[in-house]
Amino acid sequence: AEVLELGERPRVLSQLRSMAPPKFKDLGKKADDTIVDDEKCASKCEIKTKAKGLNLTSTFTGNTNDSESGKAFVRGTLEAKAKYMDSDVSVKLTDDGKATIKVENSTAVKNLKLTTEYTVGETPKLSGEYKHDMAFLTGAYDVGKNTLDVSASCASNGVSAGVSQKIPLGGGKKAGVPDFRVMYATKALELTAFCNSGGKDAGVKAMNQVSDKMAVAVTVAQAKTDKGADLSIAVGTAYALDSDTDLSATVSNKGNIHACCESKLNDTLKIKASGMINTRNAADFKAHKWGLHMLYSL
Repeated sequence: AEVLELGERPRVLSQLRSMAPPKFKDLGKKADDTIVDDEKCASKCEIKTKAKGLNLTSTFTGNTNDSESGKAFVRGTLEAKAKYMDSDVSVKLTDDGKATIKVENSTAVKNLKLTTEYTVGETPKLSGEYKHDMAFLTGAYDVGKNTLDVSASCASNGVSAGVSQKIPLGGGKKAGVPDFRVMYATKALELTAFCNSGGKDAGVKAMNQVSDKMAVAVTVAQAKTDKGADLSIAVGTAYALDSDTDLSATVSNKGNIHACCESKLNDTLKIKASGMINTRNAADFKAHKWGLHMLYSL
């Protein structure tokens, strides 16, 4: 599941797209956003500021796994974004010495977004997105790996379908089996079926927006492993306590219970507290997770 930016509330308040279909990776996104998972239990502090057309974001992330292996407990990044001519330019620096430059342009061709990303010492990556009333096409080329990732989705009468494929270029390698997704959506209901890698990972997702303040979701997935089929079931709910506070909780058949509270304290400070309890290994403190995410805007 994709991790939400602090302050975003698509799981309860987002509205159904009325024009172009969602891109492939966003098919079933509302169900994913309602389900709280381990990836959202992160300790993070973000500080955002603006000055003369320059947007600066400093991010400090706690990483207990790195601390156990002797690396820094707190990882830091600094990102600067600015508008240059008709393009959005960003430069990102990390505490391990990496520098990444990204240039995005959405004006060269109508409905087409082009992106170039280069990390110093690595090969560049090129990507594009084309959005139309009936289709959404994406493509990404990794120069170093010489691979092309393409996806396409289309929609009609509330039904969206998409396909994604990774294509190796050169070297005599063959493309694998593509991933498929089909979604049926109304204003309050979203049903999605997916099949990845020829059935190695398949399942269904459902999200029902019970009211303007409450949504419920369920995901059922089965993955093929060396030990056999691995069935995963998760049921989650999200509730908007008021205009500034969201509550969410999820239980799974793995014995995990997740909970999250996100609140806007004032115009400059937002916080999100999250945690996961592993009921199958309750005595082991390391089996549980917690996180506190703070966003401070100057």
